[in-house]
Amino acid sequence: MKPAKRAETVPQTIGVLICTYRRPDDVLLCLDALEQQTRVPDDVVVIVRDIDEETRTAVAARPAGPLPVRVVTVYTPGVVAARNMALTAIKTDIAVYVDDDTIPLPGFIARVLEDFVNDATLGGLGGKDRCFFQGEWDDRQADVVGKIQWFGRVIGNHHIGYGPIREVDVLKGCNMSFRTEAIGDTKFDTMLRGTGSGNEDMSFTIAIKNKGWKCVYDPEALLEHYPGKHKDARPYGLVRRTDAVPFRHFAYNEVVGVWYALSPLRRIVFIVWSFLIGTGVCPGLLQALRYTREFGYDSWRRFVIAQQGKFMALRDLLLHSSS
Repeated sequence: MKPAKRAETVPQTIGVLICTYRRPDDVLLCLDALEQQTRVPDDVVVIVRDIDEETRTAVAARPAGPLPVRVVTVYTPGVVAARNMALTAIKTDIAVYVDDDTIPLPGFIARVLEDFVNDATLGGLGGKDRCFFQGEWDDRQADVVGKIQWFGRVIGNHHIGYGPIREVDVLKGCNMSFRTEAIGDTKFDTMLRGTGSGNEDMSFTIAIKNKGWKCVYDPEALLEHYPGKHKDARPYGLVRRTDAVPFRHFAYNEVVGVWYALSPLRRIVFIVWSFLIGTGVCPGLLQALRYTREFGYDSWRRFVIAQQGKFMALRDLLLHSSS
């Protein structure tokens, strides 16, 4: 690990980056919430696909106000391409990524900026996304948030974290902020597969930490999240999958996302754990056996697809390291 970095200047400006695709109503609600902040952001960039004319028109028709909004077009499909396009548009000291289906609470921007002002070693900051799903709020509480266990298993819990601000290993893409100085030339990993990607936030956080910056989680940097409105299937939200391609991509991204946070020895342990045990969503042998009674053949089909994705990721990572 490189020596701890410290910012050379105190941040003064803060901007928001929103990557969206064909959800104009969601984007407009998010922009309205940003306009009502106690500390209005200095810049807001909405990254829109070239074929998404509906969103572009909706944002352009929004009445002018104190919120400075720019639209940037991305021509390549996928979350990674959109997030990387957003990086090219940053003009502020702090860059805040929020999802288009979130509603930042009024003190959100002020809290994020305050955290960066108070800690010169802070490169990345994650906040809580209080989730509204299937008609109700998920108000469980977890004290372990954003951690990578020694064998490579990732614990998220950003949506149900509580307690003091503390250092973490990974941030969550719907509510993550970075010091522009810390970002530098870092990009989101284009090895990740699928237009919805997955784990691009984790790999980006790890890259920032590997440069010597600290990343923390502050549950008071709070926004509301409405993921239940998505019509697309999300592999990581399901235990049973019948669509092989996105599930294989998810397993692939699980390996790529965490890889550079692990030492060579921990990588070996992670590979063994992934095959023998795994998780309920991305199963190894024991998890496949666990779900056999409930899912029958499908439990083992998930196991095969997951292991295919992980093997492909290992192959590509080894090829990449040798090139």
